[in-house]
Amino acid sequence: MTSFSLSVSRRVAALLLGGLLSGPLFAQSDLPALPIAQLSRPAGWQLAGSVGTNPDGTSLQTKSGSSLLVGSGEPLVLATPTDDFQLRFELLTTVGAEVSLLLPTGQTLALNRVADLTRLMKAPGLWQKIEVWYKTPKGNSPAILEKLIINGITVREGQTLAGKAAGTVAVVSPKGSVAVRNAGYRVLSPRRVAQWSSPVSYTIVEGQYIDNRAEARTRKVLKQDTTSTINYEVSYGQPRQYTIFFAGKLTTLQAGDYQFELNQGGQGGVWIDGKEIIPISHRELGQPSVGNVTLSAGPHDVEVYFSRSWFRPGLGLFVSQAGTRPQPLHALASLPEPDPVGVVSVKPSTRPELIRSFVQVPGENYKRTHSLSVGSPGGYHFTLDLNQMALLQAWKGDFANATEMWYERGEPQLLSPLGPVVRLPAQTSLMVLTNDATAWPDSLGENTLQYKGYTLDKAGYPTVEYTLAGATVTDAVRPRPESAGRSGLDRTLTLNGSPDGTPYCRIAAGKTIEEVGKGLYAIDDYSYYVQFDPKAKTKLRQSNGKQELLLPVAVKNGAGTVQYSILF
Repeated sequence: MTSFSLSVSRRVAALLLGGLLSGPLFAQSDLPALPIAQLSRPAGWQLAGSVGTNPDGTSLQTKSGSSLLVGSGEPLVLATPTDDFQLRFELLTTVGAEVSLLLPTGQTLALNRVADLTRLMKAPGLWQKIEVWYKTPKGNSPAILEKLIINGITVREGQTLAGKAAGTVAVVSPKGSVAVRNAGYRVLSPRRVAQWSSPVSYTIVEGQYIDNRAEARTRKVLKQDTTSTINYEVSYGQPRQYTIFFAGKLTTLQAGDYQFELNQGGQGGVWIDGKEIIPISHRELGQPSVGNVTLSAGPHDVEVYFSRSWFRPGLGLFVSQAGTRPQPLHALASLPEPDPVGVVSVKPSTRPELIRSFVQVPGENYKRTHSLSVGSPGGYHFTLDLNQMALLQAWKGDFANATEMWYERGEPQLLSPLGPVVRLPAQTSLMVLTNDATAWPDSLGENTLQYKGYTLDKAGYPTVEYTLAGATVTDAVRPRPESAGRSGLDRTLTLNGSPDGTPYCRIAAGKTIEEVGKGLYAIDDYSYYVQFDPKAKTKLRQSNGKQELLLPVAVKNGAGTVQYSILF
């Protein structure tokens, strides 16, 4: 079989992403809860403990409880702000529902009726994450919508709002039904809460990507000195492989609860008075980690650890208290703004775009080095790991950010989705098991699974071929046609030959799998759906702390086929 590679049309857009990477909007991911049960409930709204949809998505089905609100008609007021604020909540709608967010100045954001917002919203019946950063009008300064984030993607930024009204923030749904949950709210005052009381000392040692401080301390010391504040730039002039220890006295201005937020490109962690506040983790810039601690007024010992990896380097530490904007404890240049270079994005035009790249799966300390990402002109995209034949991720909206592949040396070789991502099980979807109680393997070697290549259909979509336990398998993933109703991806796995045992397809795996109707299941608390033939005899089982949905593959005359859809 021949493997084809497509020439990729590269659209280089000079997107200056602004200074938010070093400013306060970059931090504060952990918001104080806004208790849903304590909100004023207008007519048409009721408390519930959980919610789901009927099979066609036209109505909501609730269970008793007080963790979310369900309703329509009258606006549901989430807050009456008197100062700048950050708000986050999740919502779920029925098919055909209209939902808007009312801002204090009176403007409404039609979340599912404006094209650039709608394309980032998941399908009705699935939970959506909405986040708002808002700056109230002061004097002659207008109100500003600092950020609107839908399902993790920033869609509005720095938008000036007309009007001086000091109204409410509310969810409005004049048509259909809406559920709201997991609300968080924080007032954002610019008050300073802490300051460095002496120079910050630092030690740079040899070696990168070290997730153990004790091990790093055994490495060769490259440089020791002091600086006025945390500053990643102290590493300039050093080899590319290094680790930095920072230590200093931080004076808190009053006793109380403090939140620290670390943002780094690499390995990083924070300790205060010898206590671990933020454990060492491996993260990209823009994926902050948070720790909370109660401190007395006065000086405290703060230690910050940073070990470089293949991610773009940078380091920032923020501190805040309830009702304050995050205060940076680092130099402005330490948490860099994006370079004023073009973001290298790939946009399918009339045919699919195929890109071979590395992919980083969240929670994994290694890259998936044999990945194929496919972008469709219709806006539904996916990535396959060709080593494990795992459908790693699916997303909608824009296709791919290839900057880390094609800009300068392209050292990380990482492709990043440009739309909200549905994370799928990172293991093979098809396997030969002894029986339906056998644990699903975490990975497979070449003696069991071997990639053979792919061919393209007339439309330009790949069908991948591989061998599995003595059989030949083809894997075809395609965007669902509009006539199919719910949008997403269709997947067809065809097996030929005589496998050494009973082949099973793991259609889904997650913390929760809930049957919505015959052949329709909601995965991970309504993050996405899987759909298949309602006559198929599947097994829902518990394995290794998660639920799995298995379907035995019926092999007749040396052939068997599995078809299912991923809806999001």
